[in-house]
Amino acid sequence: MNTPSPPDHEFERRIASRLLDVLIRAGLISVLAVLCYKVFAPFLTLMAWAIILAVTIYPLQQSLARRIGGKQGLAATIVVIGCGLLIIAPTALLMDSFGSSIHDFVSAVQHNTLEIPAPREGVKGWPVVGERIYDIWSRAHADLPGFVQSMQPKIGELARKALSIVARIGFGLLQFLASFIISGIVMAYGEAGARGSRAIFERIVGPERGERFARLSTATIRVVAQGVIGIAFVQAILVGLALLVAHVP
Repeated sequence: MNTPSPPDHEFERRIASRLLDVLIRAGLISVLAVLCYKVFAPFLTLMAWAIILAVTIYPLQQSLARRIGGKQGLAATIVVIGCGLLIIAPTALLMDSFGSSIHDFVSAVQHNTLEIPAPREGVKGWPVVGERIYDIWSRAHADLPGFVQSMQPKIGELARKALSIVARIGFGLLQFLASFIISGIVMAYGEAGARGSRAIFERIVGPERGERFARLSTATIRVVAQGVIGIAFVQAILVGLALLVAHVP
């Protein structure tokens, strides 16, 4: 009859010690990850935009780098400055035009030189809001100062909302420019970043499919970004044509 072997207490102590070490390391890594996330959380959107921009513009940066002797940092700087000017110049012109229009409008209202044409009778036939728009339009045509005085509380609320919208646009523009600057740094070290992304994919899906997954992710980001830019360009053209047709200065 077989007798049970005595328990190996030394082996059990070694296993418990190693398990405790693993748990301590996992706990420390978890705490460090949570702390890093809390510090990094406000910049997640910024970094996501920077990575998307870097992946999208990287072929342009590489083409420029080949023409200037392979200087990756200089090519990234030129691309960032050029794209920044493409964003800042139209935005500055738009805001200047918008500010001048608002200033002229306020000045005309204050000096009672703004003339509101009489509404057409066809406005009444507009569904749902036709009667109300016709009434407000007629009051503004007949007595603009009195109409502005009666609408003062609503005008003040609209002004506050407009200022809030302008502030958000300004913050978004600054965030976008910061993303461009960070994307330039990412592009300057693009080769190392590409190797790192391939290593991550190889670790996740295996060495055989890691390269394919990396190329697929890059192609997806570029196609989506190009689609967004293309749609925005088409929308801008349509809005511009609509403003021209409406004779908006």
